[in-house]
Amino acid sequence: MSARLLGLGFGCDMGTPHRKLVLLKLIDACEDDGSRIFPAVATIARAAQCSERQVQRELATFVSVGLLAVVREGGKGRGSTREYRLNVTMLREIEDAGWSAVTAGAGPEPDEAKGDTQSPLEGAAKGDSGDTLRVTAATVKGDKLSHPTPPYPSIDPSEEREARASEQEEPENLDGEEQGASADDPAKFEKRVKKIAADNDWPGWANSSTSWTVAQFARLTDAERAEAERRAPHYIALTGRKALSLGTYFADRKWRDLPETEKAAPAAVEAAPFGKLWQAARTKHLLLGPTLRADLTAFQRRLIQERHADEAELRRQHQAKTGWPGINRLHELASYGKGVVVAPELERLAELMEPVRVNSERWEEWRLEHELRGWPWLPDPGKHEWVYFPRGGPAGLTEFEAAVKGEEKADDGGGRKAAE
Repeated sequence: MSARLLGLGFGCDMGTPHRKLVLLKLIDACEDDGSRIFPAVATIARAAQCSERQVQRELATFVSVGLLAVVREGGKGRGSTREYRLNVTMLREIEDAGWSAVTAGAGPEPDEAKGDTQSPLEGAAKGDSGDTLRVTAATVKGDKLSHPTPPYPSIDPSEEREARASEQEEPENLDGEEQGASADDPAKFEKRVKKIAADNDWPGWANSSTSWTVAQFARLTDAERAEAERRAPHYIALTGRKALSLGTYFADRKWRDLPETEKAAPAAVEAAPFGKLWQAARTKHLLLGPTLRADLTAFQRRLIQERHADEAELRRQHQAKTGWPGINRLHELASYGKGVVVAPELERLAELMEPVRVNSERWEEWRLEHELRGWPWLPDPGKHEWVYFPRGGPAGLTEFEAAVKGEEKADDGGGRKAAE
């Protein structure tokens, strides 16, 4: 559950109670960035105390207006559920302006005009009383398909996700063995695959299909999976940015093609928040460009059409919020005083940094530069009085960027550096 997004969801005017309850249940099952949402429709219905059909209508509405995006289709076997991603930027807009203002003109709402359109009580007293003619059949609760309050509200949605993952059909591996006979835990395969990608900064991972990659990993034997993990750094060190996708690395068992003499991966180093190494890694990734390019929402496009906002400025703001999920995660860790592990090669870039006093004139110059470039600004540095930036102020970015491009060129020509 994302506590940050839950507070945001409670503040949203969603138009109807059911819509809001469905939204809160989705948030209850997602990560802080709005990803990894795949609760069953029946689970949402129990939490929202409505029918499954109502939940399906609300989900279709969220997708049609852009609040939800379908990451992976479900319905492909037992335990296979559709995976969604929540548009956090649009959620913030709904909190500010309300559901009707943000979604007007964004697409049809499947739940509109449902049920009876004309009552036989026209001209008579409204409401149900005694044995007078009714529009719908009388029931004790009203909606006969609604669910009672769940006996076990979700405190840790990850438990629910792990349970569903363990129920999914397990494919056979290439040796014909049943995956269920493996000593490894299939429910943890996705976490292991993502760790391999993150630890080795796998080229092209952001554009890869996670589900397909995990499926290739699952087809390996236990011994092959362990070998693939162990030799992944050596494969990246040898191939650099010409490395095949991680899924192909698993499917083709590319670690078997590595020479016997392996190039040892250099040890990573710790980068404290707001320090030289931390800012060198952060600035490098900002200069390499956004890793996620999200289109403007319907509400933002309408603001531009009605000339309430400048398109270039709005796109810069949107890019700063959504373009660098990795940088946002870096900022979140820093706000808790936690650093990150980076490649030792970044120490060369760290030498190009200089300390800047918080709230000084140079600090404000850097803030403005971030705003102009559409970069996310730093989180509150807290007790840190000094923060490092490329030396020479924003004008010094030219020298720093040249050093970054030189490092990238060396990687392409002579082998990939260690994970950053």
